[in-house]
Amino acid sequence: MFRKIPQSALLLALILPLAIAQAAADTLFSTNLYAKFQAKACTNCHDFHEAARDGLSFNSHGRRREVNRCRTCHTRQITGFANVADLFARPGLYTSGMGAKETCEATKKALNAEFKSDELLAGQLEKHLFEDPRVLWGIEGATANSGRLPFDKQETNLVEGGLEEWKTQVTAWIKGGMKCE
Repeated sequence: MFRKIPQSALLLALILPLAIAQAAADTLFSTNLYAKFQAKACTNCHDFHEAARDGLSFNSHGRRREVNRCRTCHTRQITGFANVADLFARPGLYTSGMGAKETCEATKKALNAEFKSDELLAGQLEKHLFEDPRVLWGIEGATANSGRLPFDKQETNLVEGGLEEWKTQVTAWIKGGMKCE
């Protein structure tokens, strides 16, 4: 019976289910995006005001909590941000201590997902994750000042894969229904 089936059809029958399973896995937040959200370039900012996470405002920046003092070191030439307040990630959005599901849910909650259609939420996620300079700063090579810090320091743990991989993976997650699994 199998002799009548071309080898290419048998090969396709074996490979196709694996490809479908991988494509389905790529739509889950936990598959590709969670690890990227945990890069230090992201968590340093998101943990900044978190005492339980030993955020920078409680250790190395503890004596410099006044926001106007930030611009002394974090100049526009270094960060690319005209306004020093634009540096800060929203406190409590997500932290390095969260798992994949919690991180995903917190990200969606920050955009008030429960009050929006999937289409509106998708558009807002794309805008934030593809255009926000704070997000782009953490993605390797996505901005001219990616990873630049005062005193010629460089963030060593940026999001790997670059902007195109980031966009591909975020798009797969969004088009797959923004699942937090």
